[in-house]
Amino acid sequence: MTPADLHLPVEERIFRAVNVDAGPWADAIARALSSPAFGASVAVLLAAGLLLRRKGERFTWVLALAAALALTDGLGSQVIRPLLPRARPAYALPEGTVRFIAPAANVGSIPSLHTANFFAMAAVGSAGLPAIGPALYLLAVAVAWSRLYVGVHWPGDVLLGAAWGTLWGWASITVLRRVVAARLRARAGQ
Repeated sequence: MTPADLHLPVEERIFRAVNVDAGPWADAIARALSSPAFGASVAVLLAAGLLLRRKGERFTWVLALAAALALTDGLGSQVIRPLLPRARPAYALPEGTVRFIAPAANVGSIPSLHTANFFAMAAVGSAGLPAIGPALYLLAVAVAWSRLYVGVHWPGDVLLGAAWGTLWGWASITVLRRVVAARLRARAGQ
């Protein structure tokens, strides 16, 4: 199914304010932030940090991170996008009116999965490694900005992506805490 043009006028105004030529440095930064390789690198570094710093339950924290990312990305691409097939700006707006500087297929844009994945990492990472929590959320916001800047998402896509990723990050943390509590109760009962 070809996505439909379902954006709101206010989204287009915000999109056009962000999707401007801010120079080669901004282009390079936005492309890097939007790169799947960058997202994978951040996930690996965060997993390594959890392994090194969360001594007692380190593998449980890494499992929570992996679950948050798998649920965010998997359900987002396989369930949410087919239900809400909204065209990306580069495909919805007239040709030549969008700075389309990063690859993106003509598939649904809700939610921004790049944004969702970074907010999921920020949720789990800030719970597991509170000292870096603000930096993780700042990075997630930067990735959300980059998705508008490179021309592949509407503002609503990144807002829904942030909420979607945060939801699955918190859900994974909740399950993690219940597993850890059950383990502690089991140990105390021995």
